[in-house]
Amino acid sequence: MARRSWVVVLALLGLSLLSAVALGARQGGVLRIRAMDLQNIDPMKLLGRNDDIHVASQIFDSLVILGKDDFLPKPELATSWELVDDTTWIFHLREGAMFQDDNEVFPKGQAREVVADDVVYSIQRAKELAPNLNLASITSVRAIDRYTVEVKTSVPEPLLLDVNRLSSVMIVPREAVEKLGEAFATRPVGSGPFKLVSFVPGEEAILKRNEAYWLPVNLDEVHFIVIPDPSAAVIALEAGEIDVIPYGPADEGPRLVQQGFQLSKRGGSFRGLGFNVTAAPFDDWRVREGISRLLDVDSAWQAVIPAGFGERAYGQVPPWVPFGYDPEGLKDLDVYDPEGGLRLLAEAGWADHDGDGFLDKDGKRLVVEVKTFPGAQVRVITILVTQLKQQGIDARILQLDVSAWVDDLLSGRTTVFFDFSYAGSTGLYSMFHSSMIGKSNTHFYRNANVDDLLDRASRSMDYDERSQLWKQAQRQVIEDRVIIPLYFEWTTNYVSPRVQEWVSPWGGLQIVSIENNVWLK
Repeated sequence: MARRSWVVVLALLGLSLLSAVALGARQGGVLRIRAMDLQNIDPMKLLGRNDDIHVASQIFDSLVILGKDDFLPKPELATSWELVDDTTWIFHLREGAMFQDDNEVFPKGQAREVVADDVVYSIQRAKELAPNLNLASITSVRAIDRYTVEVKTSVPEPLLLDVNRLSSVMIVPREAVEKLGEAFATRPVGSGPFKLVSFVPGEEAILKRNEAYWLPVNLDEVHFIVIPDPSAAVIALEAGEIDVIPYGPADEGPRLVQQGFQLSKRGGSFRGLGFNVTAAPFDDWRVREGISRLLDVDSAWQAVIPAGFGERAYGQVPPWVPFGYDPEGLKDLDVYDPEGGLRLLAEAGWADHDGDGFLDKDGKRLVVEVKTFPGAQVRVITILVTQLKQQGIDARILQLDVSAWVDDLLSGRTTVFFDFSYAGSTGLYSMFHSSMIGKSNTHFYRNANVDDLLDRASRSMDYDERSQLWKQAQRQVIEDRVIIPLYFEWTTNYVSPRVQEWVSPWGGLQIVSIENNVWLK
């Protein structure tokens, strides 16, 4: 492949954006954000838990963030980067960015500068401890000098800065990790815009402004407050007890907007039902496909999600991802055919043998227990569960808190689950490649053809080729009935009118960046 030299220099852009967001902004105040759950803030052990990621994003910096409008990488600790050949990346670091002081690692007045060795250590630690990130192709990381880092990959990786990859690696100081040990997860030290004051798992995280941050910080403090129940969170917002609900329930949107709350949208999330394809009886394709044909998805999601807050899904890749979105190419796989579904289940041995109205096999009922967490999807799944019951399936819905739901998915303690997955630029790889089994491939799905398609797509420098490969892989996944697509729900954040310059989270929450700086009226 021809040698390429791609240079990205955005420092001047960052300065101009900084000037724009600083103009007229006001310092002071406490921003209160709802969290569904909080467990730990070690950036290498977040395992896709959004609220923990949001807190960590304030305490730590990454090399890059994803732009608020185009989702393309923008400078954070890296001011520029270049791909000097197909497998070699060079990152140039910001000088003068400091780790936070006035803590048990760096006493007051003894802050240390973030340097290339910290980036090397953090990427290596992420490769070892962050199974949800796809960093396997990175073969070496080294410091060229104090402010320059070289990253080499085994194959071309044009999407190395994607949300599921390097952009999610937060930079940590080695001495803090080694000195604090396990306590680093609840007393972290980073270089971000806010310092941790206190952290109570399951309750709250209190942060205060980092006066030495390399950008000005408007807010005095940020409080993350755990309110697991969506309805209770909405009541707290209306009462002025919190200022923001990230990932708010879509069904509350029209009413809250009418009351004057800001609706912030940015991308969204796939909503579906997922199967652990290794767990009986769902290791039988006929069972998975049969259940799919029993569901009237359109009537279920449209009864809950207001117009303008979602879109019917026929695959896992959503419309805001630049390649692989293919509703027309997948519609033929969406079949509502209860009679055909029952025939497939009967072929697999599931029928009402004892006349009690439920399908059974060898004296055991066919049980479909859908694990989920609170949100608008609960109402959608409840309708679907009712449809299955009407067809003789012992269907149930089990609500868990987010941490328990994540733990069950990763450990394989699921059969059917609410598939709240991501499909960023490497989302299909993360969710369905066999190398990610036990990590982010919680379907425990293995298909050599899909692996090959996703491998080729991840290495391709050609946009159209990558898109076609993704479409082929996605169709195979649906044909294998690994998932039942339901709908895409826009990422809706409900924001108090007093909050200015809020940017909805995407792979992290940016309260202070070169593109925005939240302040309060």
